[in-house]
Amino acid sequence: MSEENRSVEFLNKVYENATMGGESISMLSEKAEDKGVLLELQRQHNEYTKIAGDTVQALAQEKAVPKKQSPISKMGLWSGVQMNTLTDRSSDKIAEMMIQGSTMGIIDLSRLMKEYSDIPDNYKKIAEKLIKLEEDGSQRMKQFLG
Repeated sequence: MSEENRSVEFLNKVYENATMGGESISMLSEKAEDKGVLLELQRQHNEYTKIAGDTVQALAQEKAVPKKQSPISKMGLWSGVQMNTLTDRSSDKIAEMMIQGSTMGIIDLSRLMKEYSDIPDNYKKIAEKLIKLEEDGSQRMKQFLG
């Protein structure tokens, strides 16, 4: 596979991760009853949106557009949020779900960075920024654990 195709593939995976994070926050925001949790979710959502935008710009440099998230993936995310908050919409539960999601994101992105170690540094920096957001967000959500 050419280096250009690998870059596009890498950026699409970063974009998917950032948009999935943003969408999950949007869904959880609808469930949040605590103002502090809601403010933190909104802050994180803004950061995910910025990183997704950075990824779109990088894809444009490669003369590519981001791949759309599959409807099945969106449905899985939606149903997971619905099931996990059906009986418990507490700050503790929302924080737990955010921490788990961030941890999965960190693992996925870390594997991605290793697998695509040959791509340009400016693209790696976008993924590193997303990893940092996941790490920081996870730490910030710990204050809401019971």
